[in-house]
Amino acid sequence: MKRKPTLITWEPTDEFTKRLSEVVKFDMSFSDKGLTITLVDKMRTTVDIIYDKRTNYLGDYVVSFRYTSEIPMSMLASHAEAARDKSRLNNFDACFYKALDSEYLDRFKPYFPGNLADGLEHHIFPVNTGIVEVISDYDPSITLTNTTF
Repeated sequence: MKRKPTLITWEPTDEFTKRLSEVVKFDMSFSDKGLTITLVDKMRTTVDIIYDKRTNYLGDYVVSFRYTSEIPMSMLASHAEAARDKSRLNNFDACFYKALDSEYLDRFKPYFPGNLADGLEHHIFPVNTGIVEVISDYDPSITLTNTTF
């Protein structure tokens, strides 16, 4: 029987929470400089989520990342709503999520010796057509910029 994930809201900064609106475009790139996830909202605010540090054990930038379209991941909607209800956020505030209980995260824990597995986190980023998930042992750096055309 599958476990139900427990999500908590994650607001990297107050500026992020108040400035980001509905994500209409996203891009991911993985290179020798790390993993970058770029989100663009309908107000042309750009958020760069950058994983550019080495993990403690594997020596790569992240343990794992994936994109899944919204239909297979629709089961997370009720968990995300429950997490928002427990937070201080209103319906218009933006946030990401961290999964505290996750089968995706549990897949990787056996590969980390001792207590290193305890430092792994499952980060969830809603995008316009689905979600991006990252397993990492650190929080990424996040930058916001406004684009004008």
